[in-house]
Order: sequence, then structure tokens, then C-alpha cells
Amino acid sequence: MFDRIVRVVARPAIRFWLTSSTLSRAAVPRPAPTASVHTPGSRPARLLLIGGGIAVGYGVSSQELALAGHLARQTAALIDRAVDLDLDIDRPMTAVQCLERMRRLDAAAFDGIILSIGLIEALDAVQPAAWRRQLGTLLDYLDAQRAHDQTVYLIAIPPLPALMRYPLPVRILGERYAAQINAESARMAEERDGFVFLPFAPERAEESDRFRSSATYAAWAALLVEPIAATLPKDADGDRHGTHPEAEEQRQRALANLGILDSAPEERFDRIARTARDLLGTDFATISIVDDDRLWFKSHIGIDQTQIPRLSALSDYTIQRREHFVVEDAASDPRFRDNALVVGPPFLRFYAGYPIEAPNGVRVGTLSVFHPTPRGFSADDAALLRGLALMVQNELRSPPPARGGLSR
Repeated sequence: MFDRIVRVVARPAIRFWLTSSTLSRAAVPRPAPTASVHTPGSRPARLLLIGGGIAVGYGVSSQELALAGHLARQTAALIDRAVDLDLDIDRPMTAVQCLERMRRLDAAAFDGIILSIGLIEALDAVQPAAWRRQLGTLLDYLDAQRAHDQTVYLIAIPPLPALMRYPLPVRILGERYAAQINAESARMAEERDGFVFLPFAPERAEESDRFRSSATYAAWAALLVEPIAATLPKDADGDRHGTHPEAEEQRQRALANLGILDSAPEERFDRIARTARDLLGTDFATISIVDDDRLWFKSHIGIDQTQIPRLSALSDYTIQRREHFVVEDAASDPRFRDNALVVGPPFLRFYAGYPIEAPNGVRVGTLSVFHPTPRGFSADDAALLRGLALMVQNELRSPPPARGGLSR
């Protein structure tokens, strides 16, 4: 009887309130819903935070200050590795919509997937049986797609007063259904290997109705980070996006969407390549794009070639990895000592490269430095090269400047 009254009377009223609440919060600062957060360092763990609720970031203007930024930094501190955290955030995202979003992504590319869903269903008085079906379909899909060492984390719906000052009837109904959804989510995660339910019960914040501070998001991240850090792989998987046929097809589609192949030189890319060459003390640096059978240089500092055959390129090894690839002395490495770039100009000996990803996470190229004499490569060097490669990725996501130079 209670649920029938809710469906007939309460649910329409709650939906009306949700609509009006969305309009009233339109002016509240919040970060871009799709972005990435990166922490300094090397050997990055890769996470995806997807959903709505606590992940939206109301009250701050940058994901660095929201839950995502604090979660990435706190995780990195615990695992002693860098963290790349990708975001797909939408305030009204449901389990059904989350499944639609995940079908567009390569779930296996992540070390962990963090789901922040269920709040909308709770406020919409979704019945436990319906939630079991919807969440079960999502979890079954992720279970089929995920890598063997990947973990999927389900964040519990928090007590509603921790989020905002809901009207009393909305809060009473919402918390009733939130408790049911949390119980079902915990049970379904327990039944599956590689799935973890994250209890989440922050204290009520006086600021929560409109503006949330970065300190609040830091405190929220602290409630979640330990079980996430404890279950991440100990090191980067070298080939989540390898050179298998599916990866090649994804790469070609990503390149077509970027429209970067054979484009004119741009100072914004040359500047990054020069910085890599100068800071890492090498003679040469390139920003390379891996095409079907060639390596095309968007930027080439110190060399005249604009492209080379893919089979002779060390960058082809780099895109098979999620972290840096280093050859300290190619002449003594049996994989490369007969390579045309080693036995002939530029007489390569030292090489270091870091993969560059398209906005959808597919690796499409590299930032590489190389030198005619052997040398070492430190952890600080690796962190520096990664930071510069992330700058290249940011440029790929940005349109060319209105007045771009073709300078070299």
C-alpha cells in the first residue's frame, strides 16, 4: 500500500521538485563533467569515475578541487604511483544510462571503475526488484568486459542531509529507498568477484545546500580511498590497449575523429617537444602519430624527416604500454641493434617515449626523445616525460588557436 501511494501521489511531486531544484542550482559552480585528473609521478594507475551524486562537484569550478581530484591524489599517495582518473559525470545519471555510457568506453582499459549511481533511483522511489534488474544488467556487462585484475567499486548513496537540505517528505522517502538500494548493491557486489561495495556515510555539512568546499570533497575522498588503493594492481599493465586488430581499428577511428594526420606544424606542439628535448638533455624530440604503416611526426625537433616506416619505429613499442618505454643503449639491445635508425642516421642509441591518448583513451601516438649516445633514465625523468605527454594530450583536446603559427 505504501509503495502504491508513493507511485501515485509522492513520485510526481518529487519529480516536480527535482526539476525545480535543478533550475535553482544552475548558477552554482561545478566543474566540466568530462575531464581527466592526473597526479605527478610515473607508472600510473588508471581509474574511471562515472555517474552523478557526490561526483558532480557542486561548489567548486575545477575537478582538481572536487571529489575526483582529491580521490586521485589520496590514492596516489597510498599506492606510491601516479594516478590518471578519467571522468564521465552527469547529475541525473541512472544505472541504465551508466550502462549506455560504458558501452562507448573500453572498460578493460582501466585498473578500476568507480560507480556513483543510485541517488536518482532513490529519489524516484525505484523498487528494489527494479534496481536489481537495472544494476544487475550493468554489473553483468562490466564483469564480461573487465580485465582479470580490474575492480569495480560501487559507492553507497550517502545520507541525504550530507548532500543538501532536501524537503522533509523528499528526505524521508529518499532515505527509505536509498537504504533499500544500498542493501541490494552491497549484496550484488558481494556475489561477484572483482566488485566492491564502498559504504559512504559522511557527516552533514552546513554548506551542503549550495556551495561545497574543497575541504568537504577531501573529507569525502578520505572515506573511500583505502579500499580502492588496497585492491588496485601493483603496477601498470603494459598492454591494455595493445596492437591487436581491435586496438588498431580503434586507433584509426580516433585519428579520423582528431583530424590530425598530415596537418600543418603548430607552435603549441613544437614548444612541448623542444621543452622535452631541452629538459631531458637529448638532441632530438618528436611528437609522433602512429598510422597504419607509418609514424608521422606532428612535431620533429632536431631531425628533418616528417615520417618513417612504422616497422622501424621504437614508438610502435611505446604505444603498447601505458607508461614510459626506455632503451638506454639500442646498439646493445637485440630488438633494435639492426634497426635502420640505429645503424644509420640519426644513429639512435638512447630512446625514451610516453604514449599519447586521444580523448576517448585510445593511444594514438607518443612523445619521444632520443640521443646518439647511451644514457640512463631516472624516475624523475619518467615523471617529467609523462607530464609533458599529458600536455600534448591536453592540446589534442583543444581546438587550434585562432592565430596559429607554422614556426619551427
